[in-house]
Parts: sequence; C-alpha cells; structure tokens
Amino acid sequence: MSKQIQLSTELLNNLFAAIAKHDKAVEEDLMVGLQYLSAVIGYFSAEYPGTEADRNELLDQLAAFARQVADDRARSNQQPATAQSAQVEMAKGKSVPTDDPAVGIWKPV
Repeated sequence: MSKQIQLSTELLNNLFAAIAKHDKAVEEDLMVGLQYLSAVIGYFSAEYPGTEADRNELLDQLAAFARQVADDRARSNQQPATAQSAQVEMAKGKSVPTDDPAVGIWKPV
C-alpha cells in the first residue's frame, strides 16, 4: 500500500451508484452498501498471492486504513459547513450497533 490514492466525490458517487444499480436497497440503507463494499474486498483478497496468514495481515491493514479514513472523514464533518468539501450523496440515517460488528441496523434520521 505504498501508492497514494485519491478519493473524489465523483468516484464515491459512481461507486455508490453502481452498487445501487445492482441492489436498490442501498438507496435506503447505507449499511447494505457498506456490506457490498466489504464483500468486494473479501472477494478480491482471496486472490492475494501468499499464505492465509499473509492475506489475513493484508485484511487487517485494510481494516486499519478504512478506520483511519473514517476517523479523518468524521473529524472533517465536525468542521464548519463552509470548510467542508462536497458531500457524497448517501442515504440519510444512522447505524445502530448490534452484537455482530459486521452487521448493523440502519434507522432513518
């Protein structure tokens, strides 16, 4: 993971739109969209060359990276609206934690 990636509003909206085209449920339930994205990571990770331990280490690194991006994004959302970049068009609501960290219950706000 040495190359720097660039996220743009267009890229994020296109990804979300592609998933929504496949399954309209993501338009109302962001958690479903997140589950699709996680499943895609798992699916492609299965092709990672190396041992199972190597693949699991990669998945741990990707999870940590996702957490860092989420933390950065959450911090930027706390800044005044004038300082925020363009918002990605996602479903409105909140995710209610469950006993299973990979599953949540999405409730509209």
